[in-house]
Amino acid sequence: MKDKIHFIVNSRLVKAKTILERELKNNSYWENNHEVFVWESLYKGHALELTQKAIRDDSKTVVSCGGDGTINEIGRYLIETDIPLGIVPLGSGNGFARHFKIPLNIRAALQVIQAKTRVSIDAGLINQHFFLSNVGVGFEAHFINSYQKKSTRGFISYCKAIVVALRAFIVNKHRIYYADKAREITPFSLMVSNTNQFGYNFSLTPESSISDGKLELIIFKSKSVLALFKLFFASRFGVKLSQDLLEIIPVSKVRIALESSEFLFQFDGEINQCSSKEIVVQLHPRKLKVWVPS
Repeated sequence: MKDKIHFIVNSRLVKAKTILERELKNNSYWENNHEVFVWESLYKGHALELTQKAIRDDSKTVVSCGGDGTINEIGRYLIETDIPLGIVPLGSGNGFARHFKIPLNIRAALQVIQAKTRVSIDAGLINQHFFLSNVGVGFEAHFINSYQKKSTRGFISYCKAIVVALRAFIVNKHRIYYADKAREITPFSLMVSNTNQFGYNFSLTPESSISDGKLELIIFKSKSVLALFKLFFASRFGVKLSQDLLEIIPVSKVRIALESSEFLFQFDGEINQCSSKEIVVQLHPRKLKVWVPS
């Protein structure tokens, strides 16, 4: 009996879906070894429903064909199973795929799944919301909010969203609690990261492991023009910053209290509004299986 494999494709990616189906048809491996299903995710949250359907259908692999948001929706249910996640990266930043150096080319990404090298990775929870890459409550949340309002995707829209968010963003005071420590900070950026990528090969934690049982608490402390230039060069070209500007702290759990009762936070590129004054970010108790390059 052939193993079932389900590909869940973001419906906006019509051209990519056509290429994917052609690659699957032209490579006899898939037809000879798998019962292949290609399903379209038609709206936000639909990938969740399709993943549940694939699990009930006894799928042996579920493949995310989209960006970090699609990966998040699929991984949210797969982590409760032993079914591995495959990735065909078709998003904008593709931070999660870039962490593993999964090719951005559809044919090459399929070859990674075909080779069947599997790893078990950490995942996180933010107030019980599942995430794989990173979460943020500082400038990054306002930037994602601005980016999601753009009618187009890509690096140019990415840069425009940064400019819009910079003009509107106001630095706020937070209290953070981790490893029996309590601190009051006023950060420009406050993130917790699981991968070594934010997308487009931007990174502040290039040595980060996704399987070490730790998350990285990232605190960037200044909004000055000079500091932001330094942040850009640090994240794009690996320039080291002093602890006066940037702190990176390994944590398994961090509690963040804010002065405002309503604030934005982002996880894996999805924006949410929190109605409480506190969020808790911690490791997920289970690990997710992922097909990665050998």
